[in-house]
Amino acid sequence: MLARCIRSGASLLTVSAFALLVLSRRGALARSLARLGHSHWTWVPVAIGLELTSMAAFALMQGRLLRAGGKRLGHRPMMATILAANALSVSVPVAGPELGTAFTFRRFKTQGAPTSLASWCLLVGGVVSWVGASVVLVAGGAVSGNDVVALLALLAAVLVVAIGVALRRTLTRPQLPPRLERALGWSVGRAASLLHHPLEDPTGAIRRWLGDLRSIRLPKSEWGRVGALGLTNWVADAGVLVMSLLAIGAPVPWHSLLLVYGLATAVGSLGITPGGIGLVEGTLCLGLVSTGLPAALVLAAVLLYRLVSFWLVMVAGWIVLLYLRLERPARAVSIKGSVAL
Repeated sequence: MLARCIRSGASLLTVSAFALLVLSRRGALARSLARLGHSHWTWVPVAIGLELTSMAAFALMQGRLLRAGGKRLGHRPMMATILAANALSVSVPVAGPELGTAFTFRRFKTQGAPTSLASWCLLVGGVVSWVGASVVLVAGGAVSGNDVVALLALLAAVLVVAIGVALRRTLTRPQLPPRLERALGWSVGRAASLLHHPLEDPTGAIRRWLGDLRSIRLPKSEWGRVGALGLTNWVADAGVLVMSLLAIGAPVPWHSLLLVYGLATAVGSLGITPGGIGLVEGTLCLGLVSTGLPAALVLAAVLLYRLVSFWLVMVAGWIVLLYLRLERPARAVSIKGSVAL
């Protein structure tokens, strides 16, 4: 509760600071918006295509992880799940990431994935995605000559992978340490009560879940494909930034682009504001201006990038979410009608 209050306060403070900054720079913003009207729009469809590729890569990654547990899910329902979950995650203040994760978990369960497989996919998918973002930042630091950033990002990626491997080995042991088992049982029981789905035997549920978890194995050959898809998700999104710069007519600072993009992604992932609003734009603007690009061009390019990679994707996700909500009652009515006949 305290963490949520701190996040809410930080979010409000950040958005307020961003609003004041926009108001104080109305002239530069007006020039940037005018620049958008003279953009080379032939690059915009390419940017949209790259963003679709980014989302599709993440959906394919989750699909391959589900297949490890014997569950095959079509690309269309998986893509719908990813878009709708992303809309919840980036647009709902404070609790957005948690709502997005919960929605994905429920969708996986609705599509027939057992609890162990659904939770395993979310955990492993998050780790792979995080490592992919770290690889982008490592590459950005190396290309730009910023060895400190590259080393820190590499160490963070190695640490996350090591923690994931250690956690996997601990949870898949034939028998958990009694204290850990009791702690997990209490946590699961508490969470189930808060969600109004109390469990009679939380410890027994933990043992059954761990038993199912031990049977999930991803072949070694698949790890490379999953990692490549996780990396493609970020590289394609970085390509949207490149297309936005080209559309505005600004030169692309290739030697610093991945570093600036990686830092903006890291700042946006802190969850201080929904979807990193204000933080991502500010980091990208500061980073690109530091490469020598004119501020008006940079701001216009960043606005175009966020329009494609954030606002359009979020609107598409809410449309998909609305469709899924309307589809469920319609399907229920259809089933009832069939039974009556």
